[in-house]
Amino acid sequence: MTGCYKSDEVPLFLPSAAEPSAKMHNDRGIQYFHKGKYMEALIAFTQANVADGSAGEIHYNLALMQHQRGKQREAKNHFKLAQKFANGNRKILESNLLKKYL
Repeated sequence: MTGCYKSDEVPLFLPSAAEPSAKMHNDRGIQYFHKGKYMEALIAFTQANVADGSAGEIHYNLALMQHQRGKQREAKNHFKLAQKFANGNRKILESNLLKKYL
């Protein structure tokens, strides 16, 4: 992936009560991420976002992928939404990467 910006942070899982289709796509995105298949991960997280656009974890995951691609504006937009929809998730709210952007 060109313009790659590394981070120690990793994608987040959705809560077990999340919308099933969003959870399925998000879980698949996380698997792709850990295999180094970042474009496939981005696609899966985008599909998860279509299924549930109000999950902070999905927006966080999309922000992380955009950050890795060097797409700072897109990353910032998703970090803002991740913060808005965090529902108290400390992994989102205390993310150093999120704080860097916001």
